[in-house]
Amino acid sequence: WMEPGVEMAHAVRRALGAPELPIRGFPWYAVYLAAPFVTMMREMIEMRYLWKVPLRLDNRKLVSVLGTEPHTPLDQAVRASLQSLGHLEPTAVERERTLTAL
Repeated sequence: WMEPGVEMAHAVRRALGAPELPIRGFPWYAVYLAAPFVTMMREMIEMRYLWKVPLRLDNRKLVSVLGTEPHTPLDQAVRASLQSLGHLEPTAVERERTLTAL
């Protein structure tokens, strides 16, 4: 379970090595302003309730099939995502792993 957006934002800060980056709320007012003109914004408003209530998924069926559920640590997943998007340079160790995997 992750606190809505906050834990992910902290993981991005850690991956970037920038703990001073501010964390701000999503500008819902802009979505409401654009909603009369942009269909996607109207759909976002319709789904906004998902940001207001805690949701938990039940993975018992998955675990019963797999036996164990694989987990990638959040910081590792965020770092890999930022690297693949070109927002973060890989470390020397990660570059070496990539080269040896080829």
